[in-house]
Amino acid sequence: MEFVARAAALAVALLAVAAPLAVAEPQSVPNGPWIQPEQEVRLDALTSNEGLGKVLRQIEARSGGRLQVEVVGQSAGGWPIYLAKLGEPSPGKQGVLIEGQIHGGEPLGSETSVQLLQELALSGSPQVEQILDTTTIWIMPRMNMDGAAYSVDGRLVQRRQNTQEWTPEEWGLAASTPAPWYHLSPNATRPGGYDINRDFSPDLDFRLAPGDEALLPGRSDLPGFFVTPEARASVAVYQRLRPDVFVDMHHRGSNTQSEDDNQLTTLQIVGEVTDGTPEFPLDPDAHARSLQLNAYVYDQLQKLGNSPFTGITRYPDVDLPGTALGSYNLLGSAIMLYELRTARLKSNGMLIRQEITGLRAMLVGLATGAISQVDPQHYYDILPAGPSIGNPNL
Repeated sequence: MEFVARAAALAVALLAVAAPLAVAEPQSVPNGPWIQPEQEVRLDALTSNEGLGKVLRQIEARSGGRLQVEVVGQSAGGWPIYLAKLGEPSPGKQGVLIEGQIHGGEPLGSETSVQLLQELALSGSPQVEQILDTTTIWIMPRMNMDGAAYSVDGRLVQRRQNTQEWTPEEWGLAASTPAPWYHLSPNATRPGGYDINRDFSPDLDFRLAPGDEALLPGRSDLPGFFVTPEARASVAVYQRLRPDVFVDMHHRGSNTQSEDDNQLTTLQIVGEVTDGTPEFPLDPDAHARSLQLNAYVYDQLQKLGNSPFTGITRYPDVDLPGTALGSYNLLGSAIMLYELRTARLKSNGMLIRQEITGLRAMLVGLATGAISQVDPQHYYDILPAGPSIGNPNL
């Protein structure tokens, strides 16, 4: 591929304390890497919230006007939420919105975003020029600044939720109104917070109001309530771009490919996360384009041959209209989910390369029109998620 990645200056290689390999029956091939019993997991190699703003501004300054960086909101905890823009919406150009780290404990989407921005903003390759001539790309590298910076006793641990309490009075609701089901209640050792990626709705204008008490706490198969500033910031960006494609980057556990294939799964992808709601049915065209998108990226990664990049399966079936993916799909955007294996070890650099290789292939496929030539039914040739496996060393 002509679009050669720049040196992974920001690639994550989390530092580890050496420990002998434990003896265990292999669960996958390769069987790991895994955390060792005596191993210290350190997150200080990750880009901090302060460092994220700094590096984005540095890329912007070097881009010769190609990249613009905006602050489009604040997290519940007061951190700025960044949007990096490569172009503006324009007739005849496809819009792509990419989001990372909406779950604070799933950090590699942010690292991938920074590397992708470096390539797109600074490269003079013909392929990059073709991509930017045909596509407007907006990236929100880190949606959950609070969770990314969450510390305990001065040690960075990160967590899934933001940092925000349930305040029903803010919405004109009775004080006794239960919190949304995706709210983590505070206790003596932690503040409360929301799973931001359950706080979305295809009704982008929905806001809780007096008389809505009966809607709470809601359910996982129903839309969310837009109570977090992070979800509202994402929606505001979505409404500006109205993207043809929306990509969300996450992490997951560990699996083998199937009951019969014990190759380690490094990535799960998905183009289906909801069948829709009565008010917002799933558009068949948006559904088909989502399947094409995922199948195309799958094929491009499979072409790399016998490598960890080919350990790809389909994410399990879900019905989650309250996620960003679900809501935006119901509004007509094609969607793709990246669920990288969580390793927290030296393999993180490889996982970032896998993700950025897939994103790069997607952008080339959109620019050339190759994705539109894929049979949507090919998506179902991707193996469904295989058996979960655990750390044999613990």
